[in-house]
Amino acid sequence: MGIGLAAGDPREPEISERATFCPVTVFRTSAKMLDALSSGRLHAAVRGSIPSSSFLDELRSRRGALELRRVALLSLPCGRPFLLGPVGIDEGYTLGQMEELAGDCRLFCSLLGWEPRIAVLSAGRAEDAGRGAHIAGSIDRGESLASRSEDVRHYHITIEEALRWANCVIAPDGVAGNLIYRTLVHLGSGSSLGALYFPLGLRLADTSRNGTADEYLGAIALANIAANAK
Repeated sequence: MGIGLAAGDPREPEISERATFCPVTVFRTSAKMLDALSSGRLHAAVRGSIPSSSFLDELRSRRGALELRRVALLSLPCGRPFLLGPVGIDEGYTLGQMEELAGDCRLFCSLLGWEPRIAVLSAGRAEDAGRGAHIAGSIDRGESLASRSEDVRHYHITIEEALRWANCVIAPDGVAGNLIYRTLVHLGSGSSLGALYFPLGLRLADTSRNGTADEYLGAIALANIAANAK
């Protein structure tokens, strides 16, 4: 078995020529790739340049009410890696979803051999709670999540302080997470090695449609790790 890559653009780089650790098949539609994955013909799969919305619609049509989450493996310009979630714009908006993401980060860390140190961010500093209900609610979620586990700390809006300690960052919501990813990778000289879908049993990884060949290769490697996880 090999890895499937959903790539809607026929100009996609020839990933299979470089990914010598496993055979890679490029699919032009989400449906065909997911059919191959569910039938057992694929070991794992990656969403490449297929639009995220159409891919998620196809996946959810097969999985019903299953809640999906994505956690990305990123690197700062200095080369230091960390995990970031959520990176899907419709993810991570409730305390329950943030708790699930903290669990996803712990599992992802175990696959990488890391001891998890999880920083949760919110929409403002503690003294900013009076500046709006949205801000107060975000701060409350951050405080609640940090109070439930010793490996989680609440850094409010100060991501720069969080990354002095943390190797995992939980953004206030999916839009914020997506913007952090894009700012770091596309404007800030950071890099991405793709993202894993959770629950891990999906055996799926993700890339940005604007991702480099290295991000595609990283996502293929992550999908392979997910498929072999115990």
